[in-house]
Amino acid sequence: MKKYLYALFILFTGSVFSQSAALTPVSDIGVHSVSVIVPSKYISAFPAGRILNIPTNYTVSVYHAGGLNKPRFMAFSPSGILHVSDMNAGKVFALPDANMDGVADTIREAATGFSNNHDVKFFKGAMYVTETTRIWKCTDLNADGFYETKTIFINNIGNNQTGGHVTRTLVFDSINQKVYVSVGSSCNVCRETARAIIEEYNEDGSNRSVFATGVRNAVGMAMHPVTNRLWANNNGSDLQGNEIPPEWIDIVRENGFYGHPFVYGGGVWFNFASAGYQALLPITAVDSAKVETLVHPAALIRAHSAPMALAFLNEHFGTTLQHGFLSALRGSWNTTDPNDFRGYKVIYGHLSSGQDTTVDYVADFCSGFITDTINRIFWGRPVGIAIDNNGKVYISSDEGNKFILVLTPDEASDVAENNLILTAVNLFPNPVKNQFTLSLTLTQSVRVRAVFSDIFGREVLHLMDQNLSVGNHKQQMDVNGLPSGNYFITITAGQNSVVKKLIVIN
Repeated sequence: MKKYLYALFILFTGSVFSQSAALTPVSDIGVHSVSVIVPSKYISAFPAGRILNIPTNYTVSVYHAGGLNKPRFMAFSPSGILHVSDMNAGKVFALPDANMDGVADTIREAATGFSNNHDVKFFKGAMYVTETTRIWKCTDLNADGFYETKTIFINNIGNNQTGGHVTRTLVFDSINQKVYVSVGSSCNVCRETARAIIEEYNEDGSNRSVFATGVRNAVGMAMHPVTNRLWANNNGSDLQGNEIPPEWIDIVRENGFYGHPFVYGGGVWFNFASAGYQALLPITAVDSAKVETLVHPAALIRAHSAPMALAFLNEHFGTTLQHGFLSALRGSWNTTDPNDFRGYKVIYGHLSSGQDTTVDYVADFCSGFITDTINRIFWGRPVGIAIDNNGKVYISSDEGNKFILVLTPDEASDVAENNLILTAVNLFPNPVKNQFTLSLTLTQSVRVRAVFSDIFGREVLHLMDQNLSVGNHKQQMDVNGLPSGNYFITITAGQNSVVKKLIVIN
């Protein structure tokens, strides 16, 4: 009888397996083909003649090339310096651009001594770096840009298991004072409890709990800037064909189950006759009950696209795009159709409002990294995405060539003037001796931060961090005792940011 039921289940799932979940519609946001601008300092480190397809109001250039081994995720420090986690080098590098010309001035070590470090985040004055089984909290006590003090923030991630998917992505929820860590599976498909999950901790790294299960490998995670809900993308399993399972992008719900290793696309059972999947049988009543709780994902994209970083946009992207997100697709490696490698690009996902929970369509935002889909010839694999306060998009590539590109919006973009929160920013006197006044105008009540940095991008003073109301504001700042020289002040209000140069004469 058991053999009969087993055979019947295989036949049943085999028929269901042929049903492919409907993908999110694909659209076009208006892209054009442009040459990648290569600054003279990077000509020897970046291949010539590269062309990418990007939105029509953007240019693309090399921000940094050379000296990176496997650049993964990126983050900006409080003073606005781009940092990148170099996974194979075991280091985090700082890439300052003090003169704001869109090219990294230099590359310098910010922290060292890591293993499989994938993600880097800044939170409340510290830098956090993820490894497979732990997360480091790094501090820069002497403010020289090198984080010399390291302490373990979270340990024994995934029950201290290694192997399989070794990257860990970290997200801070400052509103609810929580921390989320994605823990990818140890296998293609298997039954396990300490992996293929998203963990939740208190803000101080204590009180571990399992927030979501059935998440095979959520490399990209981000808090939604309006709803403050956790979103993630997922890397699906292999050996089910070229189009199964589609990768999903969705809200991560507390105690939610997301399908792995039994179903895909919101509830379609895998073909358990495929290699490695038979070991999941027999399917239990508990398994079926989990599947019944599935919510259809916000978006489904093509299988084996390998989604990486996930980043939400802001008002700098105009009324059409500002509610959506970007996701890097590192690209497939195992398709059986040599003409059909997919990914190797950054896509845009459209949300019609800040409260929307369903992706209306996806579209290419930056493509062209793969030049021969028959022989799988590519010159870059997008992994990390960072967006600065002026709407520039930074993209890291960790294979083919190792580099960081920057997509810069034209000044004549379609951002409405009334979207600007921070206006009329002035410093006087300038040059200054001892004290100066910062004046600014706000179009809405918002938290305002002002950070004082030297020409190397190192934070020297934290001048302001407070909530201000609509209207004109003036605040006196003290620079007494600072060495004479050129400095930069970064004033941030919401998603708006202004950088001003100040000359100190002491």
